[in-house]
Amino acid sequence: MQRTITTLVLASLLWLVMAPAARGSPNPELTRAVDWLRSQQQPDGGFAGATGASEPGITADAALAFAASGIDPDLVAAGGPSIIDYLRTTAGDYAGTVVGAAKLTPVAVASGVNPRDFGRVDLLARILAHLDQTTGLFDPQPANHAFAILALEAAREPVPAAAVDALIAAQAMDGGWSSGQQQPARRSDSRATALAIQALVAAGKRGSTAVDRGIGYLLAAQTDDGSFVSQVGADVPAVGDATSTALATQAMLAAGERATSDTVAAGIAALERLQNDSGALRARDDVPSDSLLATAQAVPALALQPLPIPARPDFGRRTAMERAMQPASPKEGCAYYAATGHNLCAGFLSYWLAYGGLAVYGYPLTEEFVENGRTVQYFERARFEWYPGMAPERFDVLLGRIGAEQAADRAGSPSFAPAEPIQRPDCLYFPQTHHNLCGGFNEYWQRYGALSVYGYPISEEIVENGRTVQYFERARLEWHPGTAWSHYDVLVGRLGDELLTHSREVK
Repeated sequence: MQRTITTLVLASLLWLVMAPAARGSPNPELTRAVDWLRSQQQPDGGFAGATGASEPGITADAALAFAASGIDPDLVAAGGPSIIDYLRTTAGDYAGTVVGAAKLTPVAVASGVNPRDFGRVDLLARILAHLDQTTGLFDPQPANHAFAILALEAAREPVPAAAVDALIAAQAMDGGWSSGQQQPARRSDSRATALAIQALVAAGKRGSTAVDRGIGYLLAAQTDDGSFVSQVGADVPAVGDATSTALATQAMLAAGERATSDTVAAGIAALERLQNDSGALRARDDVPSDSLLATAQAVPALALQPLPIPARPDFGRRTAMERAMQPASPKEGCAYYAATGHNLCAGFLSYWLAYGGLAVYGYPLTEEFVENGRTVQYFERARFEWYPGMAPERFDVLLGRIGAEQAADRAGSPSFAPAEPIQRPDCLYFPQTHHNLCGGFNEYWQRYGALSVYGYPISEEIVENGRTVQYFERARLEWHPGTAWSHYDVLVGRLGDELLTHSREVK
């Protein structure tokens, strides 16, 4: 959408509200971490690796974090492609390794996407193709092998018994598993152990000797402050880290520990202590910077969700409207409203500022998106529509006929039926729609936009929910006695919000 904002309009951005977002959650630390994580999404839908470019592995971790916190990853987009869009485009190459296919499979399942056709890749076939019939291993590294078992279990694909046996056989004498290829030559670590425990539990081995011994290793890895070290005895004094703590906490939950148990509660408290003011987590206390990886991997633990993250029936490919309704990151050159988590850009911003702003239209409730072939954006009280070349004096913006859409099923009711002219000096009669416009509604309509903004009246005055209102093609005017004397005590109804709410309810 190519539009221009004048210098005067840009200058007026200085007064924009930047209040912190608040979407509510029973766990404020989880909400803050998820909000920060959302702010790190790249324009291509991915999340940055060590090079600064989007990388599928960390993006898959982020996708599981959103899914674990109840957010469909396919609805997480920084005004462009979603996480799932990005992962689909990279699946062909990333799923070339067993760990790549194994990390993408739980993402697909948790997002309501078929793992047999993820970016035209059969992820399950890729995983099964790596099975060594002699050893029963999908990968020589126990952590990667555990990922493969978790992936198959997430997709409800039968896991070969030999694969489960091979994971148990890889357990070291100390009860742990190693991220290396040979055990016990390589030392056990809590991350590989936590993944192995979750894989075995998913495969039906909860309460087994192997799981109990693995839990014993993790208990030895927990420090006095509740965090977990990556390797038992590796550091003196022991220093826990966020990723090990998160995975170990998930393993405890998978093995049957309650969230209120001392071990799990201490692990969650340790993660919360590792959270910076930004909402992100640091990798460990002696590395104080925000860590994208630590945050993404900690969120499922904060949400008390072990692996694999279960599928949600309400997740899956959504409409453009639903995706546009999701909170977005600020865009360069646009006004960003933290109150609703949306941007207002270019011609839509110019129109909004020039013809009423917040008082008339309210905050944006979506990003721009294409609806019925037209670029639109919803606001609390309006829908802006872009008509290139039609109205350059109004930035080529027209208001959508949301009043008519909202009242479409009421055309036969008395207040919406054609009326006779009211013979009063403060009334106007519109033969185009056969309705009157009187009193304060008439004054407001004429002073604050008239036909070009609100359109013709399509009803007479009517009382709804104890309030006198009148419908117009593009709005609903409401009388609020004593609320806005300078505006004839007239406010514009929240039709944009009502239409969006209705679209969610009927889906």
